[in-house]
This record gives sequence, structure tokens and C-alpha cells, in this order.
Amino acid sequence: MNEDHVARRGARSASPCRRQCTLDERDVCIGCGRTITEICGWSTLGEAERVRVCADAAARLAARERRAR
Repeated sequence: MNEDHVARRGARSASPCRRQCTLDERDVCIGCGRTITEICGWSTLGEAERVRVCADAAARLAARERRAR
């Protein structure tokens, strides 16, 4: 299912929140990888923006994991 199909159906991406809300020194949540700005603005984002935020957050979590090794 692509983004256009999801948007046409009116479905919204679920929040990536993992209920492990703790911000690091860069104001990035160590649970979901979103910045504080992304977390606060989540409810106002369009579907394409939510997909982008989720991708960015996943990249941040992966980078954190690599640094921890």
C-alpha cells in the first residue's frame, strides 16, 4: 500500500511512540527517535510528513545503536 492510497482512504499513520519518553542531550526521544519538535507537532502533520518523520526517527535510532556498540 503506497502513501497515496493511504491518504485517499483517510487513514493516518499511528504515532511511533513506544512510551519510553526520555529526551537525550539533543532533545531526541530515546524511545521513538523523534525530536521534541516532531513529537509536539505530530497531531498537525499530514500523512506524507508523518511518513518522513518516522523515517527520520528510525534513522536516528539506528545511528544511536551504532554509536552504542
